Amino acid sequence: MHRLENLNRWIKRLLLVILLALVGLIAVYFYQGGWERMRNSRTLARLIPSDFFQGPQVAIISGHRGFDSGAICKEDGLMEATINEGIATKVVERLKQQGVSAMLLDEYDPRLQGLHARALVSIHADSCVEKSGFKIASAEETIIPEQDQMLVNCLKGKYGAATGLDYHPSAVTKDMTQYHAFQRVADDTPGAIIEVGYLGGDRALLVNEQDKLAEAIVEGILCLLDWQDAQTPEPEMTGAPAIATP
Repeated sequence: MHRLENLNRWIKRLLLVILLALVGLIAVYFYQGGWERMRNSRTLARLIPSDFFQGPQVAIISGHRGFDSGAICKEDGLMEATINEGIATKVVERLKQQGVSAMLLDEYDPRLQGLHARALVSIHADSCVEKSGFKIASAEETIIPEQDQMLVNCLKGKYGAATGLDYHPSAVTKDMTQYHAFQRVADDTPGAIIEVGYLGGDRALLVNEQDKLAEAIVEGILCLLDWQDAQTPEPEMTGAPAIATP
């Protein structure tokens, strides 16, 4: 009987030690950034939709929205801003479905000033000429060139594969590399501007297949987010207070 009581007492102490150790490890994990990683988890944001689990933040600019029409085709009055908004809206919707806290912004949205986000993508279309292809650019001057280039590479690969359009880096202009939004957001926000195709030569694609275009852009953004997550090591489960075993 006495041995049984001692055994029960020893088991209870062991369980208490294990519980305290787990609590200590969890506390260290959260202290080292685990709390923020959990809040920004795409998986948890999809499984538990709430204001707490927000997922990573991404900003999408609908090119020219709230400012002007952008390019206008004389034949029928097709406006670039209309195409941009249709695609940008679908991108935001799909990102939210993927557990990403996505926001849709106007061209000169005041929320751009000092914006901290995991990615900024501005969606535009090219002129009404009978050409075909797309182009992407990041900021000419940046303190995060690796992230900016990764965003460009991710978008280029996913968009080109989905649409079959040729990529034309030689057609990138100063208006793209010196895009105003790159100067407004926080320095640590990776950014890219994409010209999704020509209103002339790519009209059918831009008008009738916006779901495909939006999905390709979303895949490019998720590619960057996955790469960013891979660059951030998990908090080390060390540093918990030592607990003597019974």
